[in-house]
Amino acid sequence: MKFTEKTRKVIEARAGSRCELCGITVNGAQIHHRQARGMGGSKDSEARSAANGLYLHDRCHERIERNRTEAYDNGWLVHKWEDSGEKPVKMWDGWKILGADGSLTAVVSPTILGGESL
Repeated sequence: MKFTEKTRKVIEARAGSRCELCGITVNGAQIHHRQARGMGGSKDSEARSAANGLYLHDRCHERIERNRTEAYDNGWLVHKWEDSGEKPVKMWDGWKILGADGSLTAVVSPTILGGESL
């Protein structure tokens, strides 16, 4: 399911015109779903949340799509059983937790399943 226009604006405002992966200033970036929409989309409200979206320029979006292991390790992709609002994401300026309201919370030492430090 696509992001609503309201959610798109929240994600764009959070990014401040920067690609959230590499930090370069970009206009007209793509909004990437961290948790894949799947075949036919998703009715899950979490999938439409700002915590599930990243504002990216096309090269970073392509990097995520071509390097799935790296993308899951860095929180750019989130498994169906994970909560995108709880999974840390590696951004250009450090690790963050993305809030459904567009907020960013810095994470000093993110952990992944099994308690391993990234």
